[in-house]
Amino acid sequence: MEPETIFTILNLLPLPVWLLWIAAPRSRPARALAHSLWPFVGLGAIYAALLAYALAAGGPAEGSSFTSLAGVMALFASPWGVLAGWAHYLCLDLFVARWILRDAPEAGYRLSPILTLTLMAGPAGLLLYLALRRWLRPAGEPAC
Repeated sequence: MEPETIFTILNLLPLPVWLLWIAAPRSRPARALAHSLWPFVGLGAIYAALLAYALAAGGPAEGSSFTSLAGVMALFASPWGVLAGWAHYLCLDLFVARWILRDAPEAGYRLSPILTLTLMAGPAGLLLYLALRRWLRPAGEPAC
């Protein structure tokens, strides 16, 4: 299968979860998904497979490492390396959204803009949630 096709499929996989969490964060299916691990097992398995394939297909590019910007850029020199990195982002951004939903289960639709930002720019959504967390949780509820 071509990398572009895999990219398209990969982007579609977590989309139903995101749409449910953003549109109906307090619904029974949304709550069930927030307590489920299967989306992360699936995306994590895809990430591991893509990473293994990227390493087997061409191995790490010469000079690649996590210790310099040039080294990290070399890790993403192939479409398969970029796909593995993208799967990594998709999985972790979804996991952050899960944590937000579980941390403020009564916030309901007030979470929708935060979850949308988390979908588009994970760490920025997390930062916004942390900044607003006090107002999104019931008074007297202990923080996690």
